[in-house]
Amino acid sequence: MTAAARIPVDLVTGFLGSGKTTLVNAVLRDASFAGAMVIVNEFGEVGLDHVLMSAADDQVLLLDSGCLCCAASGTLRDTLIDLFARRSSGGVPPFDRIIVETSGLAHPGPLVASLLGDSALKPRCVLAQVLTLVDAVNGAATLARYAEAQRQVAFADRVLISKTDIAEPAQASDLVSRIRELNPAAEVARWQRGDSPSRYFAPAASAAPHATAVHAEAWLRGPLRPQYAQAGDGVDTADVEHDHGTAFRQVSTHVLEVPGPIDWPIYAAWTQALSARLGARLLRCKGLVALGDDGAPWVVQGVQGYFAPPERLAAWPASVPHGFLVCIGESITRAELDAIVVPTPSPH
Repeated sequence: MTAAARIPVDLVTGFLGSGKTTLVNAVLRDASFAGAMVIVNEFGEVGLDHVLMSAADDQVLLLDSGCLCCAASGTLRDTLIDLFARRSSGGVPPFDRIIVETSGLAHPGPLVASLLGDSALKPRCVLAQVLTLVDAVNGAATLARYAEAQRQVAFADRVLISKTDIAEPAQASDLVSRIRELNPAAEVARWQRGDSPSRYFAPAASAAPHATAVHAEAWLRGPLRPQYAQAGDGVDTADVEHDHGTAFRQVSTHVLEVPGPIDWPIYAAWTQALSARLGARLLRCKGLVALGDDGAPWVVQGVQGYFAPPERLAAWPASVPHGFLVCIGESITRAELDAIVVPTPSPH
């Protein structure tokens, strides 16, 4: 399977009661998701009344909307490998995207690591996004109390604030601020029951080949935007490092600038040093770095100290003036990161 043909995977996460099942139910009933495979923890959590059409086997259900719904058994890795095998043999109908709903207490790290670096999955699928739901009514208290909820937000590419129809306006506004403190790189939107979910998922035909380019642009709207903002943009140019206060004292976001191209051996030594010294505390890294003699742009992603092989972009995005690496860490100080020297550009 070519890189362009890899199946995009949307990882939907969020704490207990955040609205994941409501969102997944909306996906299952939306005809625009025909051809999608939705993987859930167990069918008992997803209402399938009036949408069930037939069973492809004892695990995969074909729905009226055209979606396939799968009850995950074992690890996500095993479930995906099994589904791809049955897809190839005709055991299940074809699918062109995968949406995974995690449990409310799931740590996204191991799932993201499998999707980014597992040799059996990487040729077949690509992580399109981590989408995290946060309850507008209880979300602030949940984030303050539970490390699992903090990690779910920290790993997110997009955060949906749910239940805004029953929350006070001040609750939702305060929650946006808390989410941005925890993960300034994530896109934050509001969603409630009855809204179409389609705008929060890239079209399946374009998600895989364009995911990395889109993500590189999106990251600039987060922690790097103040650095690159033009006069009149109305952007707060305050320091992008955040003091998260009592609730978020363990999770922080830092941006490392990589001003020019670096050689592959130097890049390897740098990422190995980050992994060795920071390990699993380095929750997630993502960025764009010029690598090699030609200075081509490469998307870098890492999770819990593991760095996946970089993926090359066709061209350097016009809005990105130089390389960068966004590091979201747990109990990591800026001084620790600065002690691991960012590579200097290679003379060419």
